[in-house]
Amino acid sequence: MGEHHHTDNRSNLNKAFIIGIIFNLLYVVVEFGAGLHYDSLALISDAGHNLTDVASLALALLGFRLTKVKSSDKFTYGFRKSTILISLINSVVLFVVIGGITWESLNRLHNPVVVEGIPISIVAGIGIVINAVSAFLFF
Repeated sequence: MGEHHHTDNRSNLNKAFIIGIIFNLLYVVVEFGAGLHYDSLALISDAGHNLTDVASLALALLGFRLTKVKSSDKFTYGFRKSTILISLINSVVLFVVIGGITWESLNRLHNPVVVEGIPISIVAGIGIVINAVSAFLFF
């Protein structure tokens, strides 16, 4: 009986990851498109940040799946240590995005543009809801 409960939790966790990835990926597309349309660096940079969240979720899902791979003669510990490599990849991607945001922000300091606040606030509000739903999936 305990094994069935354990398997059910893994299945729920996989579903939560997949739903979280889909919701956040759709939002990244909407947010990036709105950022381009309204010329909003805030929305574009947040879309980049949310894309790293999507990558983190996908890498974490991959990591969880790799930890289930059995050990072999070549990989005596299996792939349980792959989560460390996945964390490294995630942090490198995040630093690349930070570099891009910093570069574009410095350019905007020299060439500021006026943006529409209400549409940007609406898109950002949708992002708050999406993040809350994603967080709720993991409870």
